[in-house]
Amino acid sequence: MNRLLDEGNLQFDFSAFRNAERFDDMQVNGMKAVDFVAEDNDCMYFVEVKDFQDPNAPAARCNSDYKMLVDAGIKRKSIFSIEMGVKIKDSLLRNFSLGKKFTKKVVYLLLVNLDKFGEHERGRLKEKINGRIPTGLNNDMFCKFSEIKFDLVNREQLKKYRIICTEKQ
Repeated sequence: MNRLLDEGNLQFDFSAFRNAERFDDMQVNGMKAVDFVAEDNDCMYFVEVKDFQDPNAPAARCNSDYKMLVDAGIKRKSIFSIEMGVKIKDSLLRNFSLGKKFTKKVVYLLLVNLDKFGEHERGRLKEKINGRIPTGLNNDMFCKFSEIKFDLVNREQLKKYRIICTEKQ
């Protein structure tokens, strides 16, 4: 199984994981999905990439995503956090429908590849977004999902999760 996966001009190395797949390519029936899902013995990782520096990405999309991210740090409820909540929920439900068991911890990583955000700004934004990403999974059957760990990371910080991210040559 290939553990090198691409998103825009970035390549992600998931060699440290038991399995990893590009998940948003598998969207069905209008459901949304995170970019990647990776799994090890203890955790299931959902990885969403917002690469505002991708030279091949349409400027309008980058500007729209950037505005949503900034708004997420200002407003209690924002389109950005709701959109991310839908991606997590739909990804979880898709895995559930495929018969995956959720006995593992779920970790949601949002990679924001943007040099404009320094450590202080990232910390403030993480604090504002953390715990505000609604999944809509309030049923007892899904109570484990309320414990989703969220982390807002840059490329360097992904290493603490054993994910290596490099620019494609």
